[in-house]
Amino acid sequence: ELESRWSSLSRREQQVVALICLGYRNYEIAKILVIAPETVKTHLQGIFNKFDLRSSRELRLALKNWDFDGWWDQNRQE
Repeated sequence: ELESRWSSLSRREQQVVALICLGYRNYEIAKILVIAPETVKTHLQGIFNKFDLRSSRELRLALKNWDFDGWWDQNRQE
């Protein structure tokens, strides 16, 4: 279930999810990905809709057992 929802995300949405789950705040994610903070919020709305969640906290809880450190190391380049 979570895997299929993850697969439905764009690459950029996956990057945003990874950074949220690694504990970064929206403004930090914007800096890392070189996008506007508003764009981060837009991505998050799409992510929340696809995962049927309402907040970054819920997203972190849903994916707490996933290894985003390893994923980010391999997928940080655009």
